[in-house]
Amino acid sequence: MRRVVAWRWPSAGLQEILTLPRAFEQAKGDDARQALLLRTGRITLIYSLFGLALFTGLAALVYLPSWTLDWSVNQNAAYLVMVSVVAALWWLLRRAPSAKKEVKRTYGNYSPLQRWLHWLALEPAVVRHLAFDLERQFALPKQRSQDLDPSDGAVYVCGLARSGTTILLRVLDQVAAFKSLSYRDMPFVLAPNLWRRIVLGNATHAAATERAHGDGILVDFDSPEAFEEVFWRTFGIQRLSKDSIDVEQPSPEAMANFADYRALVANPKLGSLPRGCDAKRYLSKNNNNLLRLDALSADPTATVLLVYRDPLATARSLHRQHLRYCALQKQDTFAQRYMGWLGHYEFGLDHRPFAFASYRMDKSYTPTDLNYWLDYWNAVYSHVLSQSYLRVHLVNHTVLCAQPTASLEALFHVLGVTADIGGLATLLVTSKNALVQPDEFAPELVQKALSTHRSLQASNKNLLATFLLPQSP
Repeated sequence: MRRVVAWRWPSAGLQEILTLPRAFEQAKGDDARQALLLRTGRITLIYSLFGLALFTGLAALVYLPSWTLDWSVNQNAAYLVMVSVVAALWWLLRRAPSAKKEVKRTYGNYSPLQRWLHWLALEPAVVRHLAFDLERQFALPKQRSQDLDPSDGAVYVCGLARSGTTILLRVLDQVAAFKSLSYRDMPFVLAPNLWRRIVLGNATHAAATERAHGDGILVDFDSPEAFEEVFWRTFGIQRLSKDSIDVEQPSPEAMANFADYRALVANPKLGSLPRGCDAKRYLSKNNNNLLRLDALSADPTATVLLVYRDPLATARSLHRQHLRYCALQKQDTFAQRYMGWLGHYEFGLDHRPFAFASYRMDKSYTPTDLNYWLDYWNAVYSHVLSQSYLRVHLVNHTVLCAQPTASLEALFHVLGVTADIGGLATLLVTSKNALVQPDEFAPELVQKALSTHRSLQASNKNLLATFLLPQSP
């Protein structure tokens, strides 16, 4: 039986069957020919039985859910196509020898088959829609009571890239009250529960390694990450041009789907809560939510944490990441496609600034110029300050790291949660990057950015302002 399911058996056995005529001619003596016929016949019988078992299993996988869920003809047809392709791909991935090796999460370590699986899950809109529909059928609670409604207390972390949003997400993800998407949900991030059930018993494990940014942040398959934009690519309206990215504010239908998605991530029916346990609260990091602040902040139960960091340090970091990713994506085009599938246009060959910031920027600067990124920082946060009507909380990343204990006390007070503040404070460390000198930038840009930074610090939306001592500009 081991030989039947071994990775090399199908091709080797098929090759032996196809070469039978030639081998039969070359065999010396009747005994050798008889032995050859018996051996080939046995292999052919095993192939037939294996094919029958595989066909029976696929038929059950295909038709049983379709029959029990009573879908429409169109849904059934799409389901047949998707489940057949995914089942075949996953069988190959499980049998591949590389699946048993320790995996390092870099773009270069994705095999051609894994890259194709990512394309299948993240590129075709019909597959994304179907995956979400299957997930709802599979894991969405039929009736969500008020105490299990994930819209009650959802937390959205956003800000310009390289502002400290990832660190804040990782801290909050350690709090028992919250639930976020993780690398283990890739690539079917619109069907996280169904995907985890498919890979049950064959989950990949790997030691934490530094992420592709090269910024010292270690990730493994259970690390939270910014995958929410895949949902908005599927159900929202995104406007991409060569110069910018923009979105339309989500429709009521999209927001209803988003409520279902939050429930699937935070409180699926698969994980029924023990008596007396509180429901999880949906947690996400998505910098593109700067484009959707109106819709997200309109939910009175949600909390939007908008992170900002020293403008010169942020600009230097963005410039460094842009050059790094441009080089990486030139070597491996999959890296560029991967970031596009996730809606990450923050830097790299496919960088596109937010449309609301683009019109404020000096068109003489290009992304290879350090001044471009300081100009971009100022444009983004000037826009944030102009939206005084929005219900958001500003979080100063520098203060968060400099005074972690007091900052977390303030943060958890606003969020209404309790946690081990002392332990979580150790996750907040000040960046070890070299200090950025103002004379690296155009003087007029430095003055504008520092003025905007002071306005952010002085804003009454500053989450930490009422809890901590005033900070120097």
